[in-house]
Amino acid sequence: MKLIELETLASEKLLINNKENRTSFLQLLKSGLLEDVIENLLGNPIELNEVASRSYSHNNGFLKVVLIEKRPKYSIRFHIWPEKPFQAPDIHNHPWDMTGLVLNGSYEWPIYTFDQTSKECESFNLFECRYLEDYSGHSFHNLDNVVLNQIEKLSFQQGDIFQLPQTKYHNVSKENSNPAESIVITGEAMGLSANVLTNRKIECNLIFKNSTIHNSFLQKKLSEFLNRRLF
Repeated sequence: MKLIELETLASEKLLINNKENRTSFLQLLKSGLLEDVIENLLGNPIELNEVASRSYSHNNGFLKVVLIEKRPKYSIRFHIWPEKPFQAPDIHNHPWDMTGLVLNGSYEWPIYTFDQTSKECESFNLFECRYLEDYSGHSFHNLDNVVLNQIEKLSFQQGDIFQLPQTKYHNVSKENSNPAESIVITGEAMGLSANVLTNRKIECNLIFKNSTIHNSFLQKKLSEFLNRRLF
């Protein structure tokens, strides 16, 4: 299936973008459609370049392959996590709900809330992350110092479908060295900003452009995924 065909199908199935329709479309992708799309990408240099041009290495340490970009309505992204034990550096929420499917491997989501700073506890910086209108970059703006509370940890493995409301704060932890990939569909964006909590140093009020990837690197990563799925 070509990208334009996938986009046409997705726009039809996600005309009402709710978790039920996102889940249904993920089930369709899981049935073999995703592998068909990726096979086509690997044999189509023009489409591969198109996807590579909007895909990037995320600050949280994973490769975000943006198959379809129709935000604020929806997007379809393929996430490739490091093949090593891993802890995402920043806790965050999103300006959209999202529904995802774990394609390979396993990982966990620690879920957090936060309170005002207490002298007895380690504090974290709370930033607003403002996206550019075309989602090609972002800037950080300092909001507060807060104390984090981990309230639960969700575990996911191959075949699991997950839902994440835009109000929930999480990061990603992977305690194994196995490959891990997921496909994610975003709900309709509620704005152009999210919040980030971190204790790493961040420069504020500057625009950071996404770190785009080369098509040869994308080709390698997609080929590795396809080999794991087909053999």
